[in-house]
Amino acid sequence: MKLTLRRWLAVGLLVVAAMAVAVTVIANVDGVGGFAWRCDGGGQLCFSPKRGGHIYLRPLAHPLLGIALAAGLVAAAAQLAVRHRVLRVASQAVVAVVAVAALLLGLLESLGPRVGASRDAVVATSPNFRLVSYRSPGFFSSGSVLLRLQSREGIASREGSESLACFIEASSGAGPEWLFGRASFVDNDEVALSAKDGTTWRVRFDTKTLSSVNRVDRCTDAPDPAAD
Repeated sequence: MKLTLRRWLAVGLLVVAAMAVAVTVIANVDGVGGFAWRCDGGGQLCFSPKRGGHIYLRPLAHPLLGIALAAGLVAAAAQLAVRHRVLRVASQAVVAVVAVAALLLGLLESLGPRVGASRDAVVATSPNFRLVSYRSPGFFSSGSVLLRLQSREGIASREGSESLACFIEASSGAGPEWLFGRASFVDNDEVALSAKDGTTWRVRFDTKTLSSVNRVDRCTDAPDPAAD
């Protein structure tokens, strides 16, 4: 293969590597998330999950996957373009260490305990929206059930950055008035939420931001022996 062609291929690989990093960054800044000590429950201590933003960008948001892919592309580019053997091997060794470290960290994270909220089920749907439940583990407290709104826009579907409601988990031993029962859409911008005891709240939401106008909080004041 001619040297000029090899260099152009190397440039192409570097461009793809840069694009992989850029996509990872864009997917991470879309919506909100990260680690925090206070979660949607208000009175609980837990790790906050990534939330909001475009739903189908989330699989691309894992930073370790983007790093590993970019490192592999850089190593391939070095093989094509760097003629000096010592420099080529040294650069490939560096990116190999970065890629292996990223993959190992990703593996450890996937095998570790789930500290963030995990999606449980779709609890209500309308032509334009769906309400999904998440189970969020507590930190020195019982977990909670979070209800979040999602739009139904195909590949452009979004999720609200804040929960419409928070109910304490049944394992807390709290009475039925603190536990989630059912939900249904009653209008294009309103949903009815009911506790296990039948108490019902009408929650309105902004159809653009998917945030609630009058959020229901059945976590903060719920009796919780685990938090004592």
